[in-house]
Amino acid sequence: MRSELDEGRAASPPVGRELDVGALGRAISARRWWILGPALACFVGALLFVSLVSPRYTAESKVLVENGENYFTRPDRSDQLATTLPDDETVQSQIQLIQSRDIARRAIRRLDLKGNAEFDPLAKGVGVLSRIAILLGLERDPTATSPEDRILSNYYDRLTVYSVPKSRVIAVEFTATDPDLAARAANTVAELFIEAQSAAKRDSASSAAASLASLVTDLRGRVADAEAKADAYRTQSGLLQGSNNANISTQQLGDLNTQLAQARTAQADSQAKAKVIKAMIAQNRVGEIPDVANNEFIRRLSEQRATLKAEIALQTRTLLPGHPHMQELNAQMADVDAQLRTAGEKMARTLENDGHIAAGRVENLLAALDAQKKTVGTAGVDQVRLNGLDSQARLLKDQLEFNTAKYQEAVARENAASTPADARVISRAVPPQLPSFPKKVPIIAIATIAGLVLSLGVLVSRELLSGRAFEEGETESPTVATAVREGRPVVTEAAREASGEASLQAALEALRGCRAQNHAARALVVPSAAGTEAPAAVIALARRLCAEGRTILVDCNAGRPAVQPRHLSLDSYGATDAAPLGLGELLAGGASFAEVIHRDSQSRLHVVPTGALAGTAEAFDAVGLVLDALGETYDYVVLHAPGASDPVTLRLAPDCDAVVMVHGPEAGAADLDEARAAVSRAGGPAIVHGVPAAALEPRAAVRRAA
Repeated sequence: MRSELDEGRAASPPVGRELDVGALGRAISARRWWILGPALACFVGALLFVSLVSPRYTAESKVLVENGENYFTRPDRSDQLATTLPDDETVQSQIQLIQSRDIARRAIRRLDLKGNAEFDPLAKGVGVLSRIAILLGLERDPTATSPEDRILSNYYDRLTVYSVPKSRVIAVEFTATDPDLAARAANTVAELFIEAQSAAKRDSASSAAASLASLVTDLRGRVADAEAKADAYRTQSGLLQGSNNANISTQQLGDLNTQLAQARTAQADSQAKAKVIKAMIAQNRVGEIPDVANNEFIRRLSEQRATLKAEIALQTRTLLPGHPHMQELNAQMADVDAQLRTAGEKMARTLENDGHIAAGRVENLLAALDAQKKTVGTAGVDQVRLNGLDSQARLLKDQLEFNTAKYQEAVARENAASTPADARVISRAVPPQLPSFPKKVPIIAIATIAGLVLSLGVLVSRELLSGRAFEEGETESPTVATAVREGRPVVTEAAREASGEASLQAALEALRGCRAQNHAARALVVPSAAGTEAPAAVIALARRLCAEGRTILVDCNAGRPAVQPRHLSLDSYGATDAAPLGLGELLAGGASFAEVIHRDSQSRLHVVPTGALAGTAEAFDAVGLVLDALGETYDYVVLHAPGASDPVTLRLAPDCDAVVMVHGPEAGAADLDEARAAVSRAGGPAIVHGVPAAALEPRAAVRRAA
């Protein structure tokens, strides 16, 4: 343990020095021209630079990427607008098209940049250094390349193409020393981009027309073959077309049905008329029969009968029925009636014969109809196959018509003088009035400020490195012992304080290590055998740990409690003459945590005084539960215990993570060895950290802060 204390003394840092701000300010004031001179030189240099450098002007044109088709140029002539709008990838692709080498070469030729000293390296000839670099292979010979290729590098350096955020607008910027050239170049690049899009559409239409031409030719041949097959099969199977797009067999079947209906109608009509005539003959009403009455012969007989009837009526007034003349008239009347009856019977027989003829015709038509039905049924299979051939031919014909229309549209687009592009210029570039480079005021200001800051930094660094900007810190004259005992080294007060600080830092580092393991660090603080400074040192150590985290001090030393009014200012002290509740009441169950935990008015420290605590080890049987409960709330739990060999200390040691022995200036290594042996036998930590009480005094804390 003595070797550990010696190593702490050897590793103690030397007394530090403080920065003298006043001395540094005086040094800066004395050498102000070392600061103002470079700043003024930077100002003059920047002013000369912005005055002599050739100004550059930047012109900008903007292109909107959109669908250029409308109702008149759209192939299908529909009123609906294109549902797909250009996305970000499309806009970026158009930017790459604007930056392509093809558009760049055409822009160089159209702007006539060959021979322009700003863009053409050969405009001023090849210098000596350039010739040497070309001979050594370090540079490419500009005379071995085409004019467009040697201008491309400078062209791309002056061209800037970007997309405007959250829009489909592409900005084309071009920089040149001539403002008119900058504006013409920006507009030319935009126009070439529009022309390239139109040309791409025409090329696409040309490719489509070429592919559609071969397709149309092939479809024409296939349509002719399909129609020829359908016609040949129609002729072969006898399925020739008649009127109303019906084949001959079907049409004949319909005609037979019509004739059969007519024959049946004629048969029924004849039979009905014959029946009616017979009935009227039986009733002696022959003259009322329509067909009989319309006969010329029957009409004359009817007229003759009417005349005879009138004559008989006339003669009846003068002649009797037996008169010969009356008998003659009656005989004539009977003859006329017989003739009428004979004519009616003849008409009835004629109608009956017509009915028989119609019945025979119906039978013949029924036989012909049955035969035609068989023929039509046999032709149904052939008709199905013929319909398939016609459908195939019709489908090929529809494809031919569709592709022919597309081919004609593609040919029209290919031959069109102007094809709408999917972009249009929405803002043309104009010659700028103000140069984009150099920005005179910002360049001069930045150069002047940079010179000022750089020179000031050099001066301050020089003063700091020389040490003149520091003042010596407070030191105390080491006190050397006038008489040195044999075997005891001469130790100064400063070295003793440094050793104490090192021991304190070692103890604090051990507690931090315990805290890093995600549980509260428990520190058992014991005084040395002859130590009288322990109570104040315990309070100082606990207050020191408050800066590390939430800390509580539990006073377990009933003989010499640390929590007293002269050592710790408590809010509860002075409020009443009664002693505050503490650990004794908590272990006995007579008080709660809220009643025994008090606040330190000088810091954030929480304390638990001894209270009515018995100084025996049996009184601490429940201390483990108390420490576990405090560990859930606090980061550090500091226990103030009696001496290292006290039974209370030996009871508390197994529940703690570190043991710190506070000793006075007269303590030696023997005290630490004795404390470590006692704690180790009790099952506590193997290492006991010795901390001088002087290291925890307020004066030492002030020096550490300094």
